This record gives sequence, C-alpha cells and structure tokens, in this order.
Amino acid sequence: MSVFRQVLAVGLLATSTAVQVHAQTAFPQNPVTIIVPYGPGGGADIFARTIAPKMGERLGQPVVIENKPGGGTAIAASEVARAKPDGYRILLGDVSTFSTNPHLYQRLSYDPVRDLTPITLAGRSPYLLLVNPKVHPQTSLVEFITAVQKAPPGTISYGSAGNGGPSHLAAEMFIKGAGVRLIHLAYRGSGPAMPDLLSGNIGMMFMDYAPSKAQLAGGKLRALAVTSTQASPVLPGIPPLASVYPGFEAWFWIALAAPKGTPAAITDKLREAYIVAVNDPETRRKLVEAGIEPLQSSASEMDTYVKSEAARLGRIIKEVGIQLD
Repeated sequence: MSVFRQVLAVGLLATSTAVQVHAQTAFPQNPVTIIVPYGPGGGADIFARTIAPKMGERLGQPVVIENKPGGGTAIAASEVARAKPDGYRILLGDVSTFSTNPHLYQRLSYDPVRDLTPITLAGRSPYLLLVNPKVHPQTSLVEFITAVQKAPPGTISYGSAGNGGPSHLAAEMFIKGAGVRLIHLAYRGSGPAMPDLLSGNIGMMFMDYAPSKAQLAGGKLRALAVTSTQASPVLPGIPPLASVYPGFEAWFWIALAAPKGTPAAITDKLREAYIVAVNDPETRRKLVEAGIEPLQSSASEMDTYVKSEAARLGRIIKEVGIQLD
C-alpha cells in the first residue's frame, strides 16, 4: 500500500473522535484567516470557501479567506511562516508549497519543514487535459496526441497555474511521453489562465475540474484525458492518460498548515473543526461535485505524505531540469 493510500485509508476513518481538544484552550477569540496561495476561482480557493462556513460554526468565529497569489505559492507560505503562531493565520498550501518548491528554488523564502506545522491533508483532484476546441478540434485523446506530434516543434502553446507548479509538471510529463516540444506560458493560478484558454491565446492546459466545470458544461472547453489512473467520477467518459502512457499519474493536492510553534491544542482544534466541516454532508457534496476528493489525516500522516511526494516529484523536476532561481 502506498503512503498516500495509507493516509487516505486512515484519514477517512478519522472522525472528530480522532482529535482530543484541550478544554482549557480559549482559542479562538477572533476570526481565523485561511491564506490561499492562488487567486480567486481556482481549485484551492473553491475548496477553502466551501469548508470555511462550517469550520466557522464549529470554532464559534468566522473563517475568512485571503488570496495571496504569486511566487509559486511562496508569497503566501512565507507570510504564514512569519505569522504569530497563534492559529489565527493558517495556510491552505498545495503540492508546490510543501513538496516541490524546495527542489525548484535555491533561495526559497521559507522552509516547509522548519517554518510550518502540519494540520491535515485536505483534498486532491486529478488534472484534466483541457483544450480549446476552436484551437484543437480533435475529440479523442489519441487524435489529439497524433496532431500534436505532427505539428512543427514549438508551434503549440499551453498554460500552467505557475512555473514549476503541479500543472506544469503534469504537462512536462505529457510532453516527455508524447516526445514533443511545446511553448509554456505560466500564470498566477488557474483563474488568471482561464481567459487566455477561452480566447485561444493558449490552446491547452492541465487544470483541475473545479475551475473548469462551467466552461466544460458550456462546451467552451473540452476534456480529453484525466491524470488519475482511473476515470474521474464527475467525468466518467474521459480516459486516463495512463491508458496511453502507463504509469502516468498526477494530482493537485492541498493541505492545511500553521506557523511553526503553534501550540498543539490550537492545531488540534483547527483540525477538529476541519474534520467536522469536511464531513458535513452538504459541504462534502459540494466538494465532490467540484471534482475534489476530500481528505483528512493526522499531522504525522501529512508529514509522511509530504516527504514521499517531495522525493517522487523531485526526481521529475531533476529529469526535466526546471530551476526557478
């Protein structure tokens, strides 16, 4: 069983009884802010805004969302790392924040191990290989791959939610499998990339389902593949890229963390509030319909998974040769 499956199996069995909250803790006396390292409209932002109301109910204080995009999530992560360790400013980081940035930046403005305290794994989504049908009219994955391989090198552009980020790495894995050369345009998240994808300035992008749901339903975008090894429940007719490139697997995953030094009584209470929120039937339904698989874990399980992903994705980064400073 892989580390992720162990975390998933244990995490999904963990209910609010898995967290012992210290009765003497007065936290919180003020609103709690979740810092999201992307702009509005992306999967992480949608996730945060979906869980915030129920977390607030459980905590007895509002939970507000603050978007701090940029720097491959480093701007948001650095702000939380420097915040007072009192639980009032926490981070909804992602695979870049916790696992890949240390491989991409020689002078990273924070250290995910030294500066952040794990709270819980939060969710994951496979990426969709999305195309603008006016730019790429192919209706099947195999037809699209064939067309891309026949195109002159460097004539097809694709977008990502950030240079060196998980959507960029998914594209690089595809490029390696297809043996093609494409032009990469990096954006500050899926939301900022969407207008260019819809206008045809970029023809393709790896993006999670949540920010692309409405455009897919309206026919403005087409999904040709999914990066999980099995078909997605929300798009059951879309084939996995693994059906063409065995072993292909890429996920956008997110997790909650606090500044290092935050008392365990506070992180426990935040985790308990998150668990209550994510297990609320209506909240969970909204997440699943957005293509997000809700997760929950202990701090140690999150730490184990983060380290395993850092090792796996670090090898890919090294093979591709991505360096951001």
